Amino acid sequence: MQKANRRFFAALIERPRSWAALIAVIAIVALVRLVDWHTFAPALEVDPSIVALLPRDGADLALLESVRQRFASDDLLLVTWTDDALFTPRHLRAFKALAQHIERMPGVEDVESLATALRTSVHAQYTDVSPFLATIPADAAAARALRDAALANPLYAGYLISHDGRAATIAVRFASDLSSRTLIAMVRDIAAASSSRAAGVHDALSGPLFVRLEISRLLLHDLYRVMPLAIGATLLVAVLGFRHLRGVVLPLLANAIALTVTLSLFTATGHAFNYVTVILPPTVYVVGFAYAVHVVSDFDRHFVAGVERGTAVLAALNDVAYPVTLTALTTALGFASLSLSAIDSIRDFGLWASLGTLLAWAAALSVVPLGLLLMPRLQVRVRRRGGRRQVARLAALAESHAVWALLGGALLAVVSILGASRIQITTDYLENFAPDSELRRDFTRLNTAFAGAVPLQILLEGEQPDSFKSPAALRAVHELQTWLLQQPEIGAVYSLLDYIAELERVLAPDLVDADPVPTTAGVASHLILLGASEDIRRFADPAFASTLLQVRTNAAASADLTALARRIEQRLAELPAGMTGQVTGSSLLIAQTLDEVTRGQVTSLCAALLPIAAVLVVLFRSLRLALIALLPNALPIVAFFGILGWTGVPLNLTTSLVASTVLGIAVDDTIHFFVRLRAAVQHQGERVALRTALDAVMRPVTLTTAALALGFVTLVGGELRSQADFGLLAAATLVIAWLLDLAFTPALARVAGAARGTRLLSSVRGGV
Repeated sequence: MQKANRRFFAALIERPRSWAALIAVIAIVALVRLVDWHTFAPALEVDPSIVALLPRDGADLALLESVRQRFASDDLLLVTWTDDALFTPRHLRAFKALAQHIERMPGVEDVESLATALRTSVHAQYTDVSPFLATIPADAAAARALRDAALANPLYAGYLISHDGRAATIAVRFASDLSSRTLIAMVRDIAAASSSRAAGVHDALSGPLFVRLEISRLLLHDLYRVMPLAIGATLLVAVLGFRHLRGVVLPLLANAIALTVTLSLFTATGHAFNYVTVILPPTVYVVGFAYAVHVVSDFDRHFVAGVERGTAVLAALNDVAYPVTLTALTTALGFASLSLSAIDSIRDFGLWASLGTLLAWAAALSVVPLGLLLMPRLQVRVRRRGGRRQVARLAALAESHAVWALLGGALLAVVSILGASRIQITTDYLENFAPDSELRRDFTRLNTAFAGAVPLQILLEGEQPDSFKSPAALRAVHELQTWLLQQPEIGAVYSLLDYIAELERVLAPDLVDADPVPTTAGVASHLILLGASEDIRRFADPAFASTLLQVRTNAAASADLTALARRIEQRLAELPAGMTGQVTGSSLLIAQTLDEVTRGQVTSLCAALLPIAAVLVVLFRSLRLALIALLPNALPIVAFFGILGWTGVPLNLTTSLVASTVLGIAVDDTIHFFVRLRAAVQHQGERVALRTALDAVMRPVTLTTAALALGFVTLVGGELRSQADFGLLAAATLVIAWLLDLAFTPALARVAGAARGTRLLSSVRGGV
């Protein structure tokens, strides 16, 4: 491999302009792919659908799809109007017009509102079944009567009309095959139509679907706004650290090309960003920046010694190719381990981050040296002695206080493990927004005024047709519904029994009593035959062998929602013989998936250490040295989980990705140190070799840590809290990794005798 590397590097030096032209063509083609030339807008999209956040298969997903086909989807957009005088002829006319406008929009599958909800009225000669707003009330008194009738209907109170009668909502279901761009555009049109017709009435869009759409919009917005800030921050550190043009331009150019090619392939294969994969661009940039800095820094080390430019480039490549390649391989393997996830978004992130890492490696070893060869008027700057003094101090620390450094690392591990035991695993979409944000205020208002903004569905199944017309089965539904309403998170439950009770109130008022359960199956059948409409399909299948209870809850956090679901499942186990029940719903499945994926990220992270360790064993040809090299990489990850526990920041889908990102950088720094140590100890004593290794890595390690930590901190400027948490946690973990690399790792190498062990590895380099 070393001979192949030298031949490739020699070819670069011999024909730099030809190679540069080839890379430029690749970069331009990739850049063209990132633009939609019909609209001249970026081709990158954010997918707000739940598909990418759900498992590819499994019983839970099959149940959700079955309920959608037999009944209806619960993934709703909620358009709410609120006003003390909402129920007036003028406002109701505008509200009906909006509902009809939405219903006519292509891609809208179903609309529920008082404009479509059926009202059954019994007259002397006939029974009228028509929508509440089939005829607009003639005056204020008639409008108030309509309001009171809607509030008296158990199927609509708290769902289509608020409990206080001041608000009404339109629930919109969209076709499942809509693209993300189409869906976002439709919601924007609905918002504009609502605002234009509201005429002084407070109107708002809300619901889980709308929150996801807003997160998707802000994710893309933050990506375009914060990513340049992060790049600028890293370049600022490069300016201060290198103090020459090549140290700033070349890492930027190499990373830009690697990232452009990665994103071009990402979009060309039909992918769109989602809640997880949106972190891909900064991840690829972060990893690639570290690789490029090592190449420039090593070139400077040779160039300041008076070596000719081409020779300095070749010497730098010979020095860094092995550790950078080893780093890229281990980092790519760590990311690739995420591809084993059953969640598409996690799998995609792992695969594309792995590819981006390899492209960043290729760019660092080709674009940077070509730039060093072709840049005009390359200046020589003498390195300051301050760095030499710091190296001497660190080497002395490793010699005289190694045991204390190791004890400090052990103490960090213990404290971090104690903190990790306090971690909370939960994802709350609303926590992404500021407490005073309009979206959060509207969601809270909806949760309070109505029965709850988060839907759940409970499917009950019997053993035969007409099971849910029998008094025994309906009695079980009534008891379950009563128990559900006693749960503090639940605001309302709508069931087939409510539907039958409403028919009984209208068609047979003399049968109404305190017990809503019909006395016989025949009574239930007659009521359904005489008064039921297509609306009954919300609650029962055509054979009445299964029924659906629609639950409204205020539990927005995934931990709260899954805890409620577990309590419900325990209650469903008490159903009478011949009846089974299951909890489902898109919000619940997302919540369960997010928590499972978050826990799975921790498992995947541990699994990622195994192939990294295997690669280190193969390439170092020493299990002991591989384990020594792995320990400083594991400590920052343990510290990260400790930070989560002690600060109270929850482990969620976004923050769990910090560990994978930082692991790649920590591996980079540690591998560079041990490779340099192994090379130096072949010709120098242990103490001198330790100082030589530190001298070679301290500058690039410090520069990359400072640049990347500052770059991650810029994520605080985004609008989403999850991105800000990611940035702060990544920065803090990087700083911890840096401290460990400069203090703990040399001490570990000294005490464990790693330097002495490297003498036995002198033949490895020639064979790699």
